[in-house]
Amino acid sequence: MSFQDLGTSFLGAFQACVSVLLTLSYGVVARYAGLVSAASIKDVSALGIKLFFPALMVVNLGSNLHASSILNYIPILVWSTIVVFVSLVIGKIGERVLRLPAWVTAACAFNNTTALPLLLIQSLESTGSLKRLLKDGDEVSDAVDRSQSYLLICAVVSNLLTYIVGPKLLQQADSAGEDADNESGAEADRANEGENEADEHSPLLLPASVHRAGGRLRSRSRAACAPVLRLLPDKVKEEALSFDTPVVWNMLLGLFLGGLLGLTPPLHRAFFNKSEDGGIFNAWLVLSIKNIGKLFTTLQLFIVGSKLGVSFQEIQRSGKSGHVPWRAVVFVFLVRFVLWPAISISLVYVLADKTSLLGDDPILWFSMMLMPTGPPSLVISGLAELANVSEEEKLTVVKALTSQYALSPFTSFTVAGALHASEKIFARSAK
Repeated sequence: MSFQDLGTSFLGAFQACVSVLLTLSYGVVARYAGLVSAASIKDVSALGIKLFFPALMVVNLGSNLHASSILNYIPILVWSTIVVFVSLVIGKIGERVLRLPAWVTAACAFNNTTALPLLLIQSLESTGSLKRLLKDGDEVSDAVDRSQSYLLICAVVSNLLTYIVGPKLLQQADSAGEDADNESGAEADRANEGENEADEHSPLLLPASVHRAGGRLRSRSRAACAPVLRLLPDKVKEEALSFDTPVVWNMLLGLFLGGLLGLTPPLHRAFFNKSEDGGIFNAWLVLSIKNIGKLFTTLQLFIVGSKLGVSFQEIQRSGKSGHVPWRAVVFVFLVRFVLWPAISISLVYVLADKTSLLGDDPILWFSMMLMPTGPPSLVISGLAELANVSEEEKLTVVKALTSQYALSPFTSFTVAGALHASEKIFARSAK
């Protein structure tokens, strides 16, 4: 790739990152303009996680997953898990050595793996940056769908670990000086809040029968996801079940249904083949689910911006600013935007070029290079509430996360580097 081609890739990546940041900022503006209320933001966010995200996962994963491609998803499961735990170690080292606040570890470990990278891939489709990674007979839209299916698997793993580990990270630091009774009380409060999370997202005027139906659906989700949970280590499975959140169960349900439809040949043919090739459900049922799933990426990122707007207004009303230690902000930035891009691009490059562990799909290589990068997840601010940290600490977390999203255009360097590395490997393998 010439210097001009690299510059073109960087420009396309930068444009894609700016479009993502603008989408987020529109949510902030909408909140300040009074176009969305705090209650509607909460409801739409819950709708995205409970309905739009599983729909997106069922269609994207189901259509791209089949017997010949299943090996492409195993490296993602391993890579996503390794990234989180290595990030936890890096965050803990920074927390101990540099005496940084506890939220730094969570910010290093849990990045935005859902709306932001999914929308970034869509934006790259518009800039034409992915054309260099297409195999013979491949279309850009097919590559985008495949990349999103890889990112969705990463999102499930990351979010599962976020809800298992995240609250304990923040709670341990906040209760370091408290006695055992207070700690057990906090644990009980968190358990109760986790159990009632679905109700907090539900309109209060719904009849009791609807709430009972929701409870039955969650129970069936647990039963449906049991085969997935059996694959997890006993300790991880125990922790996952102890934190009873609909977010995790809905993601696992989407993962299970997508895998079932994709790996069962008669179902894959009926749902995802063209109508003339036996796809009797494709043109109407699958298309309708796909239309719902497409709402997730843009709408959820817009809602992320609206949530930031709500947080800004709370800061203004409280009169408390929440002191942000800039050492912590710089440390998180270096981990998320410098260290992990360097590690992921280098490691994936070596594995893809020197071994056959990562298959022959350049879109897989590119997606894996992007997975550990980008700003922290805003879920961390919600986990801060769940962990009963002080009000001032919550404001500090919000301001720190906002600064990371403002720096998100730096992801364009990662995108350009990943494109360059993936294209280089692809060109060698094609010879």
